Amino acid sequence: MLEDNSIRKVFRIMLMIKDKRNPVAVMCLMVLFCICHVNRTWAETSRWPFDITVVHRPGTYWWCPGSAWDKESIDWNLENLKAGGIGTAHIVSIYGARGYEDHNISYLSDEWIESLKYILDKAESLGMQIDMTTGSGWCFGGPDLAEDHWDTRASLNERTGELMFQARRMVKRAAPGGAGHMLNPFSSGAIASYIERFDKALVACPRLPRAQYHDSFEYSGNWCSEMPDEFRKRRGYDLYSHIKTLFSDSDDSDTARRIKYDYRLTAAELHLEFIQKWTGWAKAHGMFTRDQAHGSPTNLLDVYAAADIPETEMFGSPEFPIPGFRHEERFCRPGDSDPRICRMASSAAHVAHEPGKQLVSSESCTWMREHWHGTLGQIKLEMDLFFLTGINHVFYHGSCYSPKDAPWPGWFFYASAKADWRNSIWRDMPFLNDYIARCQSVLQAGQPANDVLVYWPIHDLWMDAKGLLKNLVVHTKDWIDDHRIGEVANLLDGKGFAFDFLSDRMLDRICWDQGQFHAPGGTYKVILIPQCTFMPAETLKRLADLARQGGIVIFEEALPTDVPGYGDLAEHRELFAKEKKRMMKDVLIADDIVEALKRAGVKRESLSDHGLRYIRRKTQDTHWYFLTNHTERAFNGWLPLAVSFNSAILHDPMTGTSALLPMKDQQIYIDIAPGESFIIQASASKIDAKPYVPVKPAGPAFTLEGQWRVEFIEGGPDLPQPYHTDTLSSWTDAPDEKAKIFAGTARYSLSFDLPEFDNAEDFVLDLGDVRESARVKINGADAGALFALPMRARVGQFLKKGPNTIEIEVTNLAANRIRDLDVRKVNWKIMHDANIVTPAYKPFDASIWPIQPSGLLGPVRLILVKSKQWSELLEAKDI
Repeated sequence: MLEDNSIRKVFRIMLMIKDKRNPVAVMCLMVLFCICHVNRTWAETSRWPFDITVVHRPGTYWWCPGSAWDKESIDWNLENLKAGGIGTAHIVSIYGARGYEDHNISYLSDEWIESLKYILDKAESLGMQIDMTTGSGWCFGGPDLAEDHWDTRASLNERTGELMFQARRMVKRAAPGGAGHMLNPFSSGAIASYIERFDKALVACPRLPRAQYHDSFEYSGNWCSEMPDEFRKRRGYDLYSHIKTLFSDSDDSDTARRIKYDYRLTAAELHLEFIQKWTGWAKAHGMFTRDQAHGSPTNLLDVYAAADIPETEMFGSPEFPIPGFRHEERFCRPGDSDPRICRMASSAAHVAHEPGKQLVSSESCTWMREHWHGTLGQIKLEMDLFFLTGINHVFYHGSCYSPKDAPWPGWFFYASAKADWRNSIWRDMPFLNDYIARCQSVLQAGQPANDVLVYWPIHDLWMDAKGLLKNLVVHTKDWIDDHRIGEVANLLDGKGFAFDFLSDRMLDRICWDQGQFHAPGGTYKVILIPQCTFMPAETLKRLADLARQGGIVIFEEALPTDVPGYGDLAEHRELFAKEKKRMMKDVLIADDIVEALKRAGVKRESLSDHGLRYIRRKTQDTHWYFLTNHTERAFNGWLPLAVSFNSAILHDPMTGTSALLPMKDQQIYIDIAPGESFIIQASASKIDAKPYVPVKPAGPAFTLEGQWRVEFIEGGPDLPQPYHTDTLSSWTDAPDEKAKIFAGTARYSLSFDLPEFDNAEDFVLDLGDVRESARVKINGADAGALFALPMRARVGQFLKKGPNTIEIEVTNLAANRIRDLDVRKVNWKIMHDANIVTPAYKPFDASIWPIQPSGLLGPVRLILVKSKQWSELLEAKDI
């Protein structure tokens, strides 16, 4: 069990005392079993290899409408978040709620700061962390900005040949007191002036937030007042002399490409310095920074690396072929999650940040489903996707502050997973959050165990005659899909190679020593340069130097042919030609990069051939794998690992239990069902643990039949009357019509006789179709908590021959209750500004939703199992 569970229990008791409407609920230990794993049982309490701390726990965006805080409600909000397993609350002040205008607190006012101080003190007492956006809503900006600090867009007056400037972009979703123009993201003067307001306000705080936050780049500008002088200083010529070429979309000449490149490079440098100045300010006050670099017209790797905690995001609804996974199109927004883009953020931390300072965060579950339709199982799978790309500090998107007296569903924010206690799924969310914490404790440890540094040739992208800035957003991916870097990333990932991306600026911090490339964050075996046309002469020189020292540098197909840019072109070409000639004998040029990597001694993980996915880290003599099966079929067999080891432990992050895996010839035997995820500890040392014993079916499944009693125990708006049924189906078909609109938990109870089975050594409980999560008791003992596929638990130790009882507490979605509000035309949509919209940003009307199936649909079966013999394992197919 996690080390802070006792504290969390105390807060649950406090909450139940404060709110008499909630019945007492005893927190179960979380467990998820599968037919394949006999080591995972409810009684096991194996110590997790890392102590769980607050930074391992998921964070959440904590939207604060109107900043309309009061102390009692602050306590209620933060205590509930703590009890649910949240480690960090990220304050985002936004627009307020209708009817509560008198409660709004002006952003950064004395009263706002006093409330912030109370929040920080309360969080400290709870062992939580507080982050905050450096502004309200998004992006940076607000009142009283100087005009030359506004987010500014330049265009050319074709008649006069002069530049025209517009500054229309206002802060989105601003809080009272925070409205105004967005800040100019290319102006160091603008950010320096902007943070003075925060200096004056925060000086009154004895303690400060853990981190300041900058959201994704949604500015619209392309110019700043410093641009002409900075361009001349950096590029060596006057931009105004080429202004018509810069703004032309019809000039496809080499000169036009080069001038636009220089402009893009200058803008990228200016925004990087903007972020660096903000980060420097935060550090001077003892705060970290979290930054979403995506969307900016920069080398994302450098801007991510400039923050203490790079942050990525996924948007929409990822699909999985896992049996039982539901992807109802009417409630889903097409997913635009891309592991390559997420890897940009983690690569920045892996390469540029020292071990121990490699947190990588994520905005998670944005528009994962229509409001109140997201399940814990769907969230778990999305978190797995983040983990696989190197993210280790996830944030829900998110939770909304609500006053304690607000009618259900309280205050809310659109595009949200509704990760709060007013959403019915919250009851079992602590189990999910324990899973996340265990995974992140491993993924934050040590350093990355990646072999290949893949250079990002962004200069080919910038040497384009079309348009002005190249904003690299997560929602449209042509900037990676249409370039070789995207194809190479897919190839390496599909073949099982472990890699990080590398920028020109990062390359300056790479050295070669003792047969490895050394970066601030870790070591690598190879630098790989995908096929590209343009490369700065200084970058080519650095690669030549590393290759001359013995470093393995692989160019795909050919060396680049030219330098980018217009300024000092002749000088740069001269150096380029010199370095290109010098490196010819020292680098490898390969048409087949997979074969080239193999020849260079880079081992791939062949588990990818079966659709399994992984990420690795290392601590001293141990490699840690996060391993998932997101395919449609189970894997049962031997897996070779690409690292040397003398013992291998399987750690189950669902349960916190561990077992020693069977080994032969540097292979491990493992059974992993669709949807499952494990931690594999491959150590050079010998480690003792309880043996992992795979199992197999021992006969036909035994279906639990009889008269089920269904009793509604927690939720609203009212508890329906209990009922009995011989056939499991949605409780929305119950005799009491109240069940159709109920959101909460019902207990299914059954008495049954278990005959004696000669061949069975144990039993696996299969709940069948569960809507949406379940806690199981057998003969009065806690036997498992199930919230993600596969919905199975090993329960043999709780069963006995003859009479048995089983109780299954099932919690559904809140969608039917929301639907009822709109059917009855209740005025609950009280938020200002965006209020609430669909994933397609259309008007929201839940009355047209179909009623969602709820409860235990089954069938509920006991699967008879017995241990596999060693001889059977030896006969299992190797990869």
